[in-house]
Amino acid sequence: MNTTLTREEGPDFALEEAAFGPTVAPIALPRWLEMLDGLVLALLNIALAFEVVLVFANTLARTMFGTPILLGIEETSQLLLIVVAFLGGAIAYRRGDFMSIKIVVDNMPEKVKNFLTAASEWITIVNALVIGVFSIPLIQMNAGAKTTMLGLDMIWLTVPMTLGAALFVIFALIALWRVPRSASISAAVVVAALLAAILLSKDAAWIDTSWYYIYLLALFVGLLVIGVPIGFVLASVGLGAIVVTDAAPMAAVAMNAQRGAGGFIFLALPFFILAGFIMDRAGIGAKIVDFLASLMGHLRGGMLQVMIVGMYISSGISGSKAADMATIGIPMNRLLNKRGYSKPECAALLAASAAMGEAIPPSIAVLVLGSVTSVSTGALFLAGFLPAATLAASLMLLVYVRARISGWERSERAPLSIVRSSGKAAILPLLMPVVLVGGIVGGVGTPTEVSTFAVVYGIVLGILYRKIKLRDMWSVLSESSILSGMIFFTLAGSTVFSWALSLEGVPQAIADAVGDLGPSLFLPTVIVLTILMGALLESLVTIVILGPLLLPVALHFGIDPLQYGIVMVEAFGIGGILPPIGIALYVSCTICRTQVEKAMRPLTWYLVVMCVALLLVASVPWITTALPTAFNMKG
Repeated sequence: MNTTLTREEGPDFALEEAAFGPTVAPIALPRWLEMLDGLVLALLNIALAFEVVLVFANTLARTMFGTPILLGIEETSQLLLIVVAFLGGAIAYRRGDFMSIKIVVDNMPEKVKNFLTAASEWITIVNALVIGVFSIPLIQMNAGAKTTMLGLDMIWLTVPMTLGAALFVIFALIALWRVPRSASISAAVVVAALLAAILLSKDAAWIDTSWYYIYLLALFVGLLVIGVPIGFVLASVGLGAIVVTDAAPMAAVAMNAQRGAGGFIFLALPFFILAGFIMDRAGIGAKIVDFLASLMGHLRGGMLQVMIVGMYISSGISGSKAADMATIGIPMNRLLNKRGYSKPECAALLAASAAMGEAIPPSIAVLVLGSVTSVSTGALFLAGFLPAATLAASLMLLVYVRARISGWERSERAPLSIVRSSGKAAILPLLMPVVLVGGIVGGVGTPTEVSTFAVVYGIVLGILYRKIKLRDMWSVLSESSILSGMIFFTLAGSTVFSWALSLEGVPQAIADAVGDLGPSLFLPTVIVLTILMGALLESLVTIVILGPLLLPVALHFGIDPLQYGIVMVEAFGIGGILPPIGIALYVSCTICRTQVEKAMRPLTWYLVVMCVALLLVASVPWITTALPTAFNMKG
């Protein structure tokens, strides 16, 4: 996810690059479009802030007085998420923040690079036109209909999709205008030929054979390799499946894209993202690191142990992997450099620690898994602590062994006065995970409602530490809105993808194939599939696709849904750092200012021990179910 690295204190890369590795440059706009871009972003920021206040006040009133201020918040949340997904998605696309795989494109000759870039823009235009044009019948269908509680006109749940699609088209056309004309025209011809071939294949005989699966796989891999943003890759494959099979009307594509923006539980995502940015601005990472360093820094390899524990704690604060890496990685990088630790070693362990913390609440991956399956999000939150601790312990053991073998020197023990002062300063930041998990377990609110407390708590800490001023909140809201836009549009694309494939029974065929392996090989297979997809996509799409797909198989084999879910989430985290594609590895190398190639060697050791630890978690259900059982929370 995105981070809040600043140019003064972080690496010499833009925010987007720190979060996603190399990204496309922002699209330069005419002045009138710049104004429109700013107005849309202002609308997103105001809507996000308003919804935070509304949900927080409602939860507070219900907790204190037994009655909410406003009924029907679910309806306002649905409107906000659709606005974020399509209008926010368009703004994120224009600013180069969409997730895409650029490794192949960036290593091509300039002419080929221009051609592939233009082809990617044309494919974006085609997808946006389909969604925008076929959203118009939805507007006509919903005209006059009202929501149940607030009486909102239902057309407002579709209009943002139409407007967002129009913005996507405009931004992509402007980007094409800046590509050499020959590349733009030749790419248009090739994309048009591809579309014609797909349209002419409608109801062809090969659709009922294995060639249909080869076609879908080739379309998916081809679009991914040429750098098409992942949200549009998934939407394209979904459209490609619908067109050749004629399994549903095209208006259903727009309807499923709208549905993919999610409901009330999904609202926790932008709230926790906002909380993560606020916490980073409040500088709480440095306070946690200072306290841990005073406790453990004198041990052999102690500063690397500090990084592992610091990432475990930080993962319980923001929910965003890249935000956690920035929160702990930036202050840790300074300390590690002072004490002579190898930069590649630091980058490798930072990436591994981020993967370890994927299951710790309020993990965004866990929130998404709970949203797209029937598994309780609250129970998943509790279930993630011990499995993550198991992986953390394996990393700490490896650091200790490597320190002994390599003869890493010890540092001086910090005086007791330093331990006391740094511990006192870290008390409030360390209370954050207690507040979040305690609020959910204690019944104060749902994960969505408790996420607003995280936002307010972060603002209070920022003001208390004099790190956040009123003018800073606008930039924090902007960063949160843009990142949320990218995530929710990708989720909308993944919904189109999974829905289209389900019409032809593709998910069931995959589930049957995995189920044929038997219960003993099921979770190891889930680990391998999730790691590979996580490495390829490094997005929540992996969870959206695999989570609900394989859950029925897990239940059929008698595997606890909490164990299944946490194993998948941790495997997803490992996939995100798998070289050479894992984007989280690029983030850690950016923070630690080293090359990916140099970090890959020490990372191999950490990957091996984490995989072994994850197999242990998959073999021992108690590690996952102990805490939920203790608090009487079922999956």
